[in-house]
Amino acid sequence: MTLLTLGVLLTALATGPDDEALPKTLYQPRMFETLVNPDCSHCVDEARRKAGVLQDKDRVLGWIRGEYNGGAIPYRWFLVPYRVISDSYGVFVYDADADFVRGWPASYDFRFHGWRNGVMVMSHKDGTLFDCLTGIAFDGPRKGERLTPLPAVETDWGPWLKENPRTVAYQMVSKFEPQSLPGSVLAESRSTRPVPDLRLDAEERVFGLAQGDESRAWPLRSFGERPGLRKVSVGGQEALILWDGRTRTAAAYAPEIDGKAGEPVTLRMEASDAAAPWVDKETGSRWSVIGRAVSGPRKGQTLRWLPGVMVKWYAWAAEYPKTSIEKEMRR
Repeated sequence: MTLLTLGVLLTALATGPDDEALPKTLYQPRMFETLVNPDCSHCVDEARRKAGVLQDKDRVLGWIRGEYNGGAIPYRWFLVPYRVISDSYGVFVYDADADFVRGWPASYDFRFHGWRNGVMVMSHKDGTLFDCLTGIAFDGPRKGERLTPLPAVETDWGPWLKENPRTVAYQMVSKFEPQSLPGSVLAESRSTRPVPDLRLDAEERVFGLAQGDESRAWPLRSFGERPGLRKVSVGGQEALILWDGRTRTAAAYAPEIDGKAGEPVTLRMEASDAAAPWVDKETGSRWSVIGRAVSGPRKGQTLRWLPGVMVKWYAWAAEYPKTSIEKEMRR
């Protein structure tokens, strides 16, 4: 029996002939090798190593907190071929079909496993299966647990390098050859998609944020080309959604200094500095899309990150079927 045949059989067993409501699954753990504990460097050093090959527009997963103020992982070198990276900095995932990236707590024990409801699945060595979008364990000995996402954004290499040159990178040595971004959806992933939510096109990308029992989504096309700021409330949590039109990066933060819940931050737009177009009313400090003050009295301080994610609509709606949609991005 081939892996594909086995995967289709597992899908049929999971759904049953008359029950479309059950999640559809297809498990092919050998389809993508997982990268474990790659050697580290710094972004400025890897820029020199790959000068002329690593482009400013190369998409990267940036983790934005922690040691060295975070780091960046270029899709083409690491996330396209491996999809799951298990490392001491975090477990980083790239679902090319649902078009999202996430960071999860550091571990060497997670591996790519397959798809469920059109969303990538990873397995822990203890046999627990985790949804890569929500971090929820849906099967195995730890069923019902939820991983806490690491603060991360999706952005472009050029602006990241310019604004965060000493952050961490993986060494792009000869064993890691760049690959093209996927040009189509894998049939294996598509076969597990649920019945679509017709409020938006299945392939449209949204920025989704879930807090408590409430979830909301904003179509990325509504954000426009210029930087934006949206003040919202989701599940009783006040949030600031920052939009960097240069890199098409959205991120959400609580309006407070990380670790200092009693110290509020009130942002307004002041777009004369494209890299840091948000200024706080309290001190006049400027902030970047990664939620860090880059100048002023608060320089170096960070906002408390909230687990928003840029993702295709079908995947967000599958995980959060009661989500609301807001189509206007106010400035």
